[in-house]
Amino acid sequence: MNLQIELEHSDEIQKFLCILNIGMLDALLNGALTLEDAYAYLYRPYVAQLLGQNNAIKEIVKLFEECCMLEDIRDIVPEKLQDALKLKKQEMLDLLKSLPATEKSGYWLNELD
Repeated sequence: MNLQIELEHSDEIQKFLCILNIGMLDALLNGALTLEDAYAYLYRPYVAQLLGQNNAIKEIVKLFEECCMLEDIRDIVPEKLQDALKLKKQEMLDLLKSLPATEKSGYWLNELD
């Protein structure tokens, strides 16, 4: 199976990544994913760097950087991990709400084999 998602505009990409990250955080909160899974999928410093290099808004870059540090929270103060996940999810929701509407929303999923 092959999945292709095509996004051309920066605002669409940022919105998509916010939505993806909210789902990731929710899955972590509910035990459906591990932090190792999240790092394999999305929480790599490279993602935040790539966003920064492509002029993403500062808040999204910062939140992705902070999500990359969730493993440190788990290892140092594991009793704070659930609170940190909830906080990052709320911050990402707030950011998503603040993003401007796109002129014309297109289909993100273009092809599925």
